[in-house]
Amino acid sequence: MRTKKIALNMICDIVPYLLIGIVGLIKVNYLITYLGDANNGYYQFINQIISYVFLAQAGFCEAVIYSLYKPFAEKNKDDINKIYSGARYIFKKIGLIIFGLIILVSIGLYLYYHNEQESLAITLSFFIIASSYLISYFGKTQTYTAVLSANQERYIYSNVLNIIKLICDILTIFVIVWFRSLVAIAILILIVKIIEEIVMRFVVKKKYSYLKEVSDKNTTMIKMTKDLVWMQVGTLVLNNVDAVLIMHFLGPIWVSIYTSYNFILRYLNEIASRLNYATVYSFGNVFAKKESDRAYPLFKELQSLFMIIAIAMSLTFLLGIRTFILFWIKDANYILSYTTATLFTLTTFFYILYLPLLSIINSNGLFKENKYHILTCALINVILSLILVNFFQINGLLIATITSFIVNIILKCNLINKKIFNNINYFKLISPYIIITISFIFIIIISKPLEIYLLKNITSILNIVITLFSIFIILFIILFIIMYLVDSNTRNLYQRIINLIKKRK
Repeated sequence: MRTKKIALNMICDIVPYLLIGIVGLIKVNYLITYLGDANNGYYQFINQIISYVFLAQAGFCEAVIYSLYKPFAEKNKDDINKIYSGARYIFKKIGLIIFGLIILVSIGLYLYYHNEQESLAITLSFFIIASSYLISYFGKTQTYTAVLSANQERYIYSNVLNIIKLICDILTIFVIVWFRSLVAIAILILIVKIIEEIVMRFVVKKKYSYLKEVSDKNTTMIKMTKDLVWMQVGTLVLNNVDAVLIMHFLGPIWVSIYTSYNFILRYLNEIASRLNYATVYSFGNVFAKKESDRAYPLFKELQSLFMIIAIAMSLTFLLGIRTFILFWIKDANYILSYTTATLFTLTTFFYILYLPLLSIINSNGLFKENKYHILTCALINVILSLILVNFFQINGLLIATITSFIVNIILKCNLINKKIFNNINYFKLISPYIIITISFIFIIIISKPLEIYLLKNITSILNIVITLFSIFIILFIILFIIMYLVDSNTRNLYQRIINLIKKRK
């Protein structure tokens, strides 16, 4: 049953997201075409700032999910309702704090850009978009997400979110063409978020008829946020500092160029993350039921799978990103060097490798220990970025990010070795990452002629999409076969997939 839920969560998270990605590509192209490079840069910058403002959430949703593992494992509806009620109460308080931050940041943005022609539009767009995300805090969507995730039924939320997101992106394209205004886009997002809240209430009420608010609220999960807040800060800085620094040092047009590449990377990273989401909740249930002896074999299978995904996704990105950008954006200024494309590639490679480590850590509630790692890596990223951006511009920022990701993997392996799998030798945990990294760097070096060939000979965006999809499928199959022959964990994973297919039949 657990395996079926994992598969269902993955399918419902990923398949609709593929469509969202396609529409998103069109949306970014229209943003650049109808609003211009600078306004697209401002729009992407607004989204980065919103990420920082919502740090006040401090990872509280993850704390609620962790608190719900045991009640769901024991089918204790009373405890579920107590935690649900406590979470609703805390989310409203967090919403008030975030709203205050939104007002302060809005004033700051207006003062910072007061000499710019678009200053009012930038400020108003930020305020409306940021406020629209608060609806889920004052409403029930945030709490529903935690409940569904803890019960390994995130696919319910994913279905609603993905469908509404797809509709929103399609409507955004029309708004861009008709109104050519950042404010109009912001108003559309606000309307869609209201609809999302209404739909989620209807869907979850039917699924969880027993879920209700009670007077005996359990708010103990708030204690975890003292660790989660720093973990959230570090994670956000680690993954989102580049665009902010580019805006400051290089300007909005460079933000537009950087985020065009990063849009594709974020898309690939999100697909990998959604594959990983289900495993976090599954590991959480494994440990809640005191089945820790099953955890290490599951972890090794997951590690093998994500190593295959990391190489296949990253190499496909490297081989096609410059050609894809050429036909997608239709501007030669957006074509960066092969070296820069390689650095972008390595950021997603190490990010995907890191996901299974994060799963096992979060499912064990090791938030306190993890925060020190994240903060260390974030500090490394910021310091190196500030130094290297002056010498190497975007390349310097990417080198800083890659370095921080590598340190993060090393620290995560050490934590897992000490706190979870303490009977496993540390070198046994870290050695697969060393081997796979050396192998991938070698593959990058020998792949340059093929990348240049594609850049010079592909004649349309349809051709590059078909070519890259074919490359990914071929790479994945070849890598899986190689891993199957040399790695017992991959063979166990294959058998698990076969068993799942047989059960479904």
